[in-house]
Amino acid sequence: MKQNLYALVLAPAFKMLVNRSHKYKSLRCLLFINFFILLIMMTAGSINADTVKKFEPVPLAVVDFRGVLAKSNAAVSVRKQLDIERSKYKEEFADIEKKLRIAQQKLAKQRAIVTAEAFEKRARELKDKAREAQKRAQATNQLLKKSFDRSMDEIRKHLLKIIAEVAEEAGAGVVLFRSAIVIAVKKLEISQEVLQRLNKKLPSVKVVFAKNQ
Repeated sequence: MKQNLYALVLAPAFKMLVNRSHKYKSLRCLLFINFFILLIMMTAGSINADTVKKFEPVPLAVVDFRGVLAKSNAAVSVRKQLDIERSKYKEEFADIEKKLRIAQQKLAKQRAIVTAEAFEKRARELKDKAREAQKRAQATNQLLKKSFDRSMDEIRKHLLKIIAEVAEEAGAGVVLFRSAIVIAVKKLEISQEVLQRLNKKLPSVKVVFAKNQ
């Protein structure tokens, strides 16, 4: 339609203006520039219209990734195993702390009956033991965290595969995380179906705990 408009109206009008303005070179130059800009705008509009026609609506799905991950039976089993292992180390380090405290109290009572050199030597030994226990506790926490993260990564991999399966079955071309949107209608939600399949496919995960060297 825009090409017909050019042939019927714009082109004849442009020729008429050029013929009338042959005595005025500056006016003719200005007309050429304006006409060229007009053609570009018309062409761009035509291209944009054709491009828009090629795009089709894409069905969406919404999943509460964090919620499904946290509620899954596998994640619950991982947290339970981690709590048990952490309790063991907590008891161990509590016992070490108790022994160090008793040794420090005993040394304080002996301060008046031992030489200053002997007292300082024993105090340094206890301080070194306390520092070593602290380093070991920090290393243990890091190992527990690595074990936890490794187990949760395994659950995430299965979760992503199941999300892709459910979305494909639902005909959804795009899946959005619930945390990234404000409002979503219930018919777009696939979280419950994803959670059920994840619990069935991966009911638990055995955590492999690394030991301190």
